[in-house]
Amino acid sequence: MSNRKYKFDVGPECKVKEGDSIRETETPKGIEAPKSKKLIKTIVALLLIVIILGVVLWNAPSIFLAFQKIIGLQPPSTYSHEELVSYALSLINSDRTHNGTLNVSLSSVDSGQQHADNMLTYQFFSHWDMNGYKPYMRHTLAGGQGSVAENVAWQYSSGPFDAKEAIRNLEWKMMYNDSKWEWGHRDNILNSFHNKVSIGIAYDNHNLYFVQDFENDYIEWSTMSVAENGEVTMSGTFQKGELTANWTNIFYDPLPSNLTVEQLEKPAYSGSYTLGAFVGMAVPSGYKSSEGITITAQTWDQIGKTFQIRFNLSPAFNLHGEGVYTLYLQPDPDTTEDSLTSYSFGYDG
Repeated sequence: MSNRKYKFDVGPECKVKEGDSIRETETPKGIEAPKSKKLIKTIVALLLIVIILGVVLWNAPSIFLAFQKIIGLQPPSTYSHEELVSYALSLINSDRTHNGTLNVSLSSVDSGQQHADNMLTYQFFSHWDMNGYKPYMRHTLAGGQGSVAENVAWQYSSGPFDAKEAIRNLEWKMMYNDSKWEWGHRDNILNSFHNKVSIGIAYDNHNLYFVQDFENDYIEWSTMSVAENGEVTMSGTFQKGELTANWTNIFYDPLPSNLTVEQLEKPAYSGSYTLGAFVGMAVPSGYKSSEGITITAQTWDQIGKTFQIRFNLSPAFNLHGEGVYTLYLQPDPDTTEDSLTSYSFGYDG
């Protein structure tokens, strides 16, 4: 039996007893058994052999697969990657449905798979990767323009395991055994404002890594750009009529540096991640940030579902210098406290 370990950031053995052999009573010497009885016995024996061979041949693939697993000559499953991703999505949506939350759809952004592959390749487990990037940085680099919130989970097994079973176990633990992480993984799975998820699954004979990058993707973007001089332009159309663009939170991280596996196994890289340091807000004219700096936008217009925003980040650059800045466009807090973007970019002075 395999020893398994589960990690987040967020039947009895059956023995078959051989039956007693059945031996036909010997015919006394000088007495010949009727030929018809011999013929019937021969036919019955042949039929039994045919039936047994048929059963064996019918189940040959399963028997061979089980034998390969026992002797450790094959990967933990023969599922296609698309099948595993579809299965993981069905588990997520089943949990959401059971809790009265609408389903999420599969994202076209592959940030989740990139991170799962990176963890498997280098054999580590963290929200950070070998480049020192956090989830929202990876999401932007992968082409994501909405906001992202990440769950990661990992299972280790000393022997062969079934990939679907491992995914099911990890999803269950994030939903129902998450008190160590203050139910953060469960809250992320059930967040009603999430509408998409980027799923990453990577595994070998002993490890399976499972990544869920939940997204808030509600804007059809016309422009999302940051010029070298710090000029930010955001324009687009909301896909939900009740959404509004109220302000933009600005966060700062130092420029990422490469990390070793040893570093990733220790704090501060072995637990949950933060959004970085709060810098301040970019706001429409007449408003002020309650903390940090206030950047008053040159343009902040919304007509119906369409909005256009323009402001300059020079005050933030002057305060913190080179690093990674992340912009969180916030809607009316009465609608949701979630952000509409988590757009990251590097500034090197």
